[in-house]
Amino acid sequence: MDSSPELFKIDRNSKLPLYDQIERNLRQLIIDGVLKEGDTVPSEWDLAHYYGVSRLTVRHALDTLVQQNWLTKRQGVGTFVTRPKVATISFRELSFTRQMQAVGRQPSNRLINREVTTADRKIARSLSLEENAPVISITRLRLADNLPILLENTYLSYERFPDLLTIPELIDGSLYQTLFDRYGIQIARMDQTLKPVLLNKEQAELLDTLPDSPSILSLVIAYSQQGDPIEFSTSVANGENGEFLFSFQKGESPQ
Repeated sequence: MDSSPELFKIDRNSKLPLYDQIERNLRQLIIDGVLKEGDTVPSEWDLAHYYGVSRLTVRHALDTLVQQNWLTKRQGVGTFVTRPKVATISFRELSFTRQMQAVGRQPSNRLINREVTTADRKIARSLSLEENAPVISITRLRLADNLPILLENTYLSYERFPDLLTIPELIDGSLYQTLFDRYGIQIARMDQTLKPVLLNKEQAELLDTLPDSPSILSLVIAYSQQGDPIEFSTSVANGENGEFLFSFQKGESPQ
């Protein structure tokens, strides 16, 4: 492994936190093959010196990469590169496409169905629509490196987005990017509920796993910057090919 100090770069003028920049830099070195699977990562002391930061900042970045399975720590031995064999779904990034790109996975979609249907009570309430209002229903299989990760059903107002039925970019690209490019709508917030479930036969077949496999059902309402509900979606995950990462940060202390 080439451990030249100039490989370990951060931008002091960037608004991104230093630990985030270090995490991204190390991940990119792994993706580019500079750091190969099995290589020993420089020590916290060395990385702190290379980046010009504290050991605590370096440790924060390393711990995140360990959580995402890019690195593994062996007590008393060191930290080693272990490229993830599953897709890590992190809720710091709202778009599945960008999540996969951020961790070096190649995202793709397989369109299962796209149609106009009517909103049941749950969909209508989630999108602030009248019950039985027309909605666009999009079912996609979300993949990372051609491995099925999520089976997703998405619902949007047909009155607001009628041409989503015919946009070809939606099949292989990001829905949120399409909403921004076509309508100037930026998704700014999500409300998400997670429930443990067992996959039915159809879901398991699409996700290339066994029926009754344990899974996580995710229900999401996505909001614009103006606070309008834009998307309601449900998805089930393939537990063999994906994992969820939750990252919490303490906010301002109450007065």
